[in-house]
Amino acid sequence: MSLRATIAVCAMLILSGCVTTQREPAPPPIALDAQGIQPTISGLRIDFGRAQVGVIDTVSRLLGEGPDQIVTTAECGPGPITAASWGDGLTLNFQDGAFVGWVNTDPDLAVAGGFRAGQPRLAMPPVSFQITSRGTEFARSDIAGLLTEGDAAIRLLWAGRTCFAR
Repeated sequence: MSLRATIAVCAMLILSGCVTTQREPAPPPIALDAQGIQPTISGLRIDFGRAQVGVIDTVSRLLGEGPDQIVTTAECGPGPITAASWGDGLTLNFQDGAFVGWVNTDPDLAVAGGFRAGQPRLAMPPVSFQITSRGTEFARSDIAGLLTEGDAAIRLLWAGRTCFAR
């Protein structure tokens, strides 16, 4: 092999070590907000008021899996609530066949207002806190949340109608 060919091969080997094959993680397929769900791959929305079957089918397609369970709670303040829950921590609430709210504990799902489940309290956007029977709660722009015991981080977030077990 000539000196020029050897140098070219060495240069290619050196440069190939500089190229990384790591890719940026894909954004979550949905973002949650005070009006419902914004798919990140489309300008279309899944707002509160949409039909239960269509919402569950669409969200299942976006998440790549169906809900782990669908349960109806008859004893709920606003009336019976049907909740479709995915294993990572997302629950969608339905009443009379319509999408009426969501609850989220999945730290991978973005929530409007700069919130994320698991986010440290010190990294949260400015909010006011209130002590309730559930613990330390906060709300901002129709998105509410609950801090962990000890108030160190966000335990869960919600918008719309919910039915929390007592």
